[in-house]
Amino acid sequence: MIGEQFDYGDEICGAVVSVRGKQERIAIWTKNAGNETAQINIGKQWKEFMDYKDSIGFIVHDDAKKMDKGPKNRYTV
Repeated sequence: MIGEQFDYGDEICGAVVSVRGKQERIAIWTKNAGNETAQINIGKQWKEFMDYKDSIGFIVHDDAKKMDKGPKNRYTV
């Protein structure tokens, strides 16, 4: 869907957009959360493509499953 636009596009498995009352969330699902280089690169390119200036965070699926509320960002761009 969007992987062809990214240098590490082969790491992207999918994307989800969630419209919520307080905020919208865009999730880009990747193959390997431990590949920090790919995660940071994908985040930087997404911000560039979207002309987004605020910081974005990366929440790892396994971390989110372990915590009831508010999983912490593993990476921030």
